[in-house]
Amino acid sequence: MSTLVALTAVLLASGSAPAASVEPPAAPAPTAARAPPAVVVHGGAGSARVRMDATGPAAQRGLEVLRGGGSALDAAIAAVVRLEDDCRFNAGTGANIRMDGKTVQMDAAVMDGATGGFGAVAAIERVKNPVLVARKVMETPHLLVVGDGATRFARAMGFRDHDPICPESRARYARVRRILSGKEQGTVPAWRRYDWRKAWNFPGPIPAELKEALGTPDTVGAVARDAQGRFAAAISTGGTTITFYGRVGDVPIYAAGIYAGPHGAVACTGNGEDIVKRLVARTVYDDLARGTPAQEAVERALAAFPPDVDLGLVALSADGEGGGCNYSAERKAFDVRYRENMAWSVAR
Repeated sequence: MSTLVALTAVLLASGSAPAASVEPPAAPAPTAARAPPAVVVHGGAGSARVRMDATGPAAQRGLEVLRGGGSALDAAIAAVVRLEDDCRFNAGTGANIRMDGKTVQMDAAVMDGATGGFGAVAAIERVKNPVLVARKVMETPHLLVVGDGATRFARAMGFRDHDPICPESRARYARVRRILSGKEQGTVPAWRRYDWRKAWNFPGPIPAELKEALGTPDTVGAVARDAQGRFAAAISTGGTTITFYGRVGDVPIYAAGIYAGPHGAVACTGNGEDIVKRLVARTVYDDLARGTPAQEAVERALAAFPPDVDLGLVALSADGEGGGCNYSAERKAFDVRYRENMAWSVAR
């Protein structure tokens, strides 16, 4: 006889039980208690597969944290930090330079599936690891801190001033200039969809070589599962080159870029506005909660997306993992060989 039932019987016998019946507590949500620890990492929508030389070690770093007694959240963050410190990726050091040739604004978010805790920063500037600042936001009463307030919060938390511009990000910016000058072969004139000059809101005039263009969005992200079956997700991005000052995509939006709960974790990458509209991370998580295998849930989301809109994601459930993207950097085309697209790695 359980303690609750025994106590109820005593109260009834003494005549002091309440009129309403006493309900037993709800059964806990199923967990992956017997599943091995695992970390899955992606390097951004359409990232070249050769960059698995970075996503692999990042996933392994997260696994080392788990094996050392760290939480799923610690592991996901450690994996993302590893990629934020790699200038080849559009996150942290290496984040995209904006249209004015000098501004770098970054977004990051973390979510703990065990507690439901969430923290994010948006349009933060001059920090080395935005994902670590997002982790500090989780410790406050807030979910999201933005712009200059986010940068000031970082300083208050002890994060030093850091210029994230590196040779790789300067090279990407130079490529955008070549696209605009017509010297880049095989480029798609997506910039024609909007008159960026009309809405230019940076301090100072628009550079002549950047009057119209579209940058390439990508993100880095990680999902983790610890030995107790608890899940977490972390994500970070430098956004797109050709965008408004202060633009925010899916990364710091709750349930859009990442989601984690008792049934798994999801981290997305790609066109932020479309990811937000569809709340992709939560949609995929709901599939995991219904028992859909992780790879199937990933491919279902990709197949449901418009075929010409970038989307990539990784997912981790109680008994498996999955990942993929609808755009191939190697083939320079959208296709349905999802698992073969994008740099993504698993460590377990």
